[in-house]
Amino acid sequence: MAIPARTIAGLGVKARHVAYVISEHWDAPIDQIDWDARAVRSLVEAICEVASIPFSFESNSKEDD
Repeated sequence: MAIPARTIAGLGVKARHVAYVISEHWDAPIDQIDWDARAVRSLVEAICEVASIPFSFESNSKEDD
């Protein structure tokens, strides 16, 4: 995370890392989380889309299934 993102792809990599760090924002449907979490989640997903970084996030809670 210390290296600055100098390309769209680099920004996408950072967005994927953010999603991993705050994975709890993907535990519930987007309309059931608070406004701040919704804003961050939407931003991360939009960055991944623009950067053409595949984004399919499943939280760690699904590992128990």
